[in-house]
Amino acid sequence: MPLLTAGLGAIILLAGCAGGDSTTQGEIAPAQNPVTSEPGAEIIRNADMSLRVTDVRETVDRIDSITAQAGGRIASESVTSTGDSLYASVTARVPTDRLDSVITAVGDLGEVMSLSVVAEDVTAQGADLDARIEALQVSITRLRQLLASAETTKDLIEIEAELTARQAELDSLVAQRAALSDLVALSTLNVTVDPRSEAAVWTPPGFVSGLESGWNALRTVTSGLVTLLGFLLPFLGVLAILAVPIVLLIFLLRRRK
Repeated sequence: MPLLTAGLGAIILLAGCAGGDSTTQGEIAPAQNPVTSEPGAEIIRNADMSLRVTDVRETVDRIDSITAQAGGRIASESVTSTGDSLYASVTARVPTDRLDSVITAVGDLGEVMSLSVVAEDVTAQGADLDARIEALQVSITRLRQLLASAETTKDLIEIEAELTARQAELDSLVAQRAALSDLVALSTLNVTVDPRSEAAVWTPPGFVSGLESGWNALRTVTSGLVTLLGFLLPFLGVLAILAVPIVLLIFLLRRRK
């Protein structure tokens, strides 16, 4: 019994050292500058590009095709319209060793307004995760051996609880390692696609344009005069009716004098 308890304590101590500080597991500090890749190094490379094109929808289709040819996939894609203009945003995941060629191919589709590529060396994080995973696998194997030789219910319960905790921690580390490996294997390329605005063509004025402008002005003035005449005509009729008696009265007064 003391031997079994001592062995369990040693395994717990070993697994606890492998677990380390739980607040920093899986955290990756952002790189300040691109890192040059070395043999055996694990590098995460991501890029952001702003593109101005003539045909937004066609450009999005071309980006999809370029991504597929590079062996990547489209993670997200959206096309929105504002008035008569289309705007798009595409997020592509491509093999890291093909990122540069994909950037070149996508850049050839239009006018590159901005481009940024960020690299981050995560070799240390990957090695740390691998070491923790290996240590936990060793401790779990020993716990299973102790579980098979447990002689009391108390020892059985303690070993099973520790085994469950260590297995959950191992599953978490394995998931973190898989996610890190995916980020290393596939780079992310974010592309925003905006329409290219066509400059308005200005034609200097000439005789024909002057004649057209004069004719339009004449039509406007004529239309205004006709409208004014139509507005005043009812009032002129009323004034004419009222003026007839007044004129007759003045005429009669003059004859009497």
